[in-house]
Amino acid sequence: MSDKNIEKDVLSEDELFRLGGKTSNFVVVPAEIKYQHIKVEDLEKPVAAINYNNYTYSLFRTSNSWIEVEKITSRLSAAYVITVTSKGWAIWVFEY
Repeated sequence: MSDKNIEKDVLSEDELFRLGGKTSNFVVVPAEIKYQHIKVEDLEKPVAAINYNNYTYSLFRTSNSWIEVEKITSRLSAAYVITVTSKGWAIWVFEY
C-alpha cells in the first residue's frame, strides 16, 4: 500500500473533533465512558458495552480503517457511538 493511501485513512486529532453529521456521537474522551458487559437477549455470553451520556451501547464492530467505519455506520439505522482504540476504532450500537 502506498503512503498516499495510508494518509487518506488516518485522521488527525483535530479532524476527529470536527466530524459532524451521522458521526456527531463520535467519542474521543475515554473519561466520559464507563466500560461494562451486558446480556443481550439472543446471545449466550455477555457482550462488551459502554455507558455514555447515561445510555448503553453494545460493541458492534471494530476496524482499523476509517473508510470501513464510515461505510458500516452509513448503513446503521440505530444510534451509535464510535470510540478510538489502540488499533483503530470501535463501533457501539444503542441498546437502552
